[in-house]
Amino acid sequence: MIRFVVHDQATSAYLKKVQSAFASGDHVKVLQRVAYRALASLVSATPKGFTGNTRQRWVVIPIAGRGYVVTNTHKVMMFLELGTKAHGPVTAKMLYIPLNRAAAIRGWHKGLVRGVDYVLAKRVRGIRAKHIVSSRREGVYQDMRSEMIAYLRRIT
Repeated sequence: MIRFVVHDQATSAYLKKVQSAFASGDHVKVLQRVAYRALASLVSATPKGFTGNTRQRWVVIPIAGRGYVVTNTHKVMMFLELGTKAHGPVTAKMLYIPLNRAAAIRGWHKGLVRGVDYVLAKRVRGIRAKHIVSSRREGVYQDMRSEMIAYLRRIT
């Protein structure tokens, strides 16, 4: 809670309007609008890969009247965002790398052809970081700022 001591009637009236608007929860609609715009931007920037699962896992989670969190629940998203270093297998002798959708979804099975559906490798180079979230963070902050300024102008 923030307390102000104001000796000006106009400023006092403005602050009361802002306080009542925020107490009613109307500002949450502004936050929701910005969150879903951020979601659309992040979904379009996420690569589809073989299945599109990473792109489909973006969600907007409401936080009890405070705002929204836009997050991706897929385990691969962290590697896309931050990248990986060159590495080899941890417990296996070789790494299984699928080359098509069937090999990626079902994993290795007898019907797959080595070199066509999958390859085995001793080491991989890793992937370059895509910075999907970090490259859009500043734009979302600017969007939020402009939306809240417009909201404050509307309520007065």
